[in-house]
Amino acid sequence: MRLRQRLLAGLLALLPLLVTLYFLLWVYTYSGGFIAGLLLAFGVEVPPAYGPLLPFVGLFLAVVFIYLVGTLTENYLGRRLLLSLERSLTLIPIVRDIYKAVQQIAHTLFGHKEVKFSRAAVIEYPRRGVYTLCFVVQPVGRRLPPLPEGYTAVLVPTSPVPASGMVVLVPSEEVLPLEISVEDALKYVVSAGFLLPEKPLEALTSLPPSGKGAS
Repeated sequence: MRLRQRLLAGLLALLPLLVTLYFLLWVYTYSGGFIAGLLLAFGVEVPPAYGPLLPFVGLFLAVVFIYLVGTLTENYLGRRLLLSLERSLTLIPIVRDIYKAVQQIAHTLFGHKEVKFSRAAVIEYPRRGVYTLCFVVQPVGRRLPPLPEGYTAVLVPTSPVPASGMVVLVPSEEVLPLEISVEDALKYVVSAGFLLPEKPLEALTSLPPSGKGAS
């Protein structure tokens, strides 16, 4: 069991690094081909000796372009220009849906400094007698009529990518918070249940006021 835990811990440590390196390699290769194709379209042929430098040129130009767009968003004319472009995209049916989805994801990831769940909990799901770990998002209150008051939004994660789970509205009294940190709960989900918290779990009988508690 100890060997399995260490192997899983090593995999969890290496997987983000390998994915990041793969992404950087993909960007390096794609930017080089893009710059070479762009220069070739203007009749400029790059000598083979300078080929390895093209990806760095592409990355530099990408950073400059992003910086210029960020500069435009800080002045009135730039904001109006980007807003006009955004409105034009929303007129195209399929493009509109894709654009809005990507925009929401970007605002979620970069628009907030930190996104935290209130705490880890368990609910009876998908049927009575079967418990599933979840993360408490927030009490719903009366903000989703005609749903009555007394419900809590929770995220039911999936392994090994917790964010690919789904949001479920559960009666607040049926959400059983756990005395473990959100980080330990995430390790449990990512490891498909192999990495259990070292200290015993102690289930609470009710949610803390307003869904707040130890994380």
